[in-house]
Amino acid sequence: MTASPPARRGPYAKTAERRSEIIASATAVFSAHGYQGGSLRQIAKQLDLSLTTVMHHFPTKVALLAAVLEQEDAADPDFDVRSRRDGFLPSILAIVRRNLARRELVRMFSIVSAEATYPGHEAHDWLRSRYASVTATYSALIAHDVAVGRLTTDGDPLELAGLVVTGWEGIQIRWLADGTDPVAAMGALLSAVLRPAPAA
Repeated sequence: MTASPPARRGPYAKTAERRSEIIASATAVFSAHGYQGGSLRQIAKQLDLSLTTVMHHFPTKVALLAAVLEQEDAADPDFDVRSRRDGFLPSILAIVRRNLARRELVRMFSIVSAEATYPGHEAHDWLRSRYASVTATYSALIAHDVAVGRLTTDGDPLELAGLVVTGWEGIQIRWLADGTDPVAAMGALLSAVLRPAPAA
């Protein structure tokens, strides 16, 4: 009895794999050159592909940027559940620790976010929407932890959430620039701003 030939990957699997490769390359290029300085041609060259092949999957640089940003937003779909279960502070610090292995992605996000503060930038609306969404989520989770006694702060949850988001982005930039320990810095920020309850 002869062995069956190995199953071939279908066209959808190959397409998904190629898209993932392009998104990863775009992350590297945007990290090094920013969105404005990066190009589809650079991304194609890095992957040893033709520009036509890259544009088959992402017809414009805007479409590719959107894919990179959407991938980042979808990277942690269970954060809300984990935070309510384990606490807001440890859940945030877990992401900071995870980001230690994603330096290139953090750099890309920091550069693109800075560029997108300009109202005419292609990612400007995305950035504003992301800030609003993340701040609202963090506000609800902070309020939850205050209600169950994990945090002792009496500040407005929405204002505190904004401070956490702003402080986190600044800490990430310090880490990228001079190696400041982001986990220690974020832990100190969260403790000062949110005042965790003493351990029982």
